[in-house]
Amino acid sequence: MRERRINQAGFTLVELLIVLSIVSLSMLIANNSYISFRESSALNRAARVVAADVALARSYAIRNRTAVALVADESARSYVIRDGAGNVYLNRVFDAASEMGLASLDVSLPGDSIAFNSRGMLSLGAATIDVGRSGDSRRVTLNAIGRWRITTN
Repeated sequence: MRERRINQAGFTLVELLIVLSIVSLSMLIANNSYISFRESSALNRAARVVAADVALARSYAIRNRTAVALVADESARSYVIRDGAGNVYLNRVFDAASEMGLASLDVSLPGDSIAFNSRGMLSLGAATIDVGRSGDSRRVTLNAIGRWRITTN
């Protein structure tokens, strides 16, 4: 005569569905957090690039003993760094095809340009550059001697 096993190991279908639901919900929350983190990182990186490019413009002005300007094209979300003679040192684009694509780029000074004299001083005192992406923004603030600081708006 055969013996019947009463206790069988395994999971029921209901238990498996509950575990799958919990795992799916956890992955959904993690994915949303990751997307938010990625967007914030791209915006922070773009703000640091803008700040570094401002420092580069100031450095060119001091090194070459000539006026150098960062001239922005806000509608194209781009800017160029050039001297008074028209020599272009850098052309930066933050469009949708770029890794650091921005929704907005706003320079606070008239003419959308930041000009440094031959001693590396800002021609018009202080300036701000606002960069935005996905409803979030950062502000790069420059003082008269070209020092910068990045803040959250």
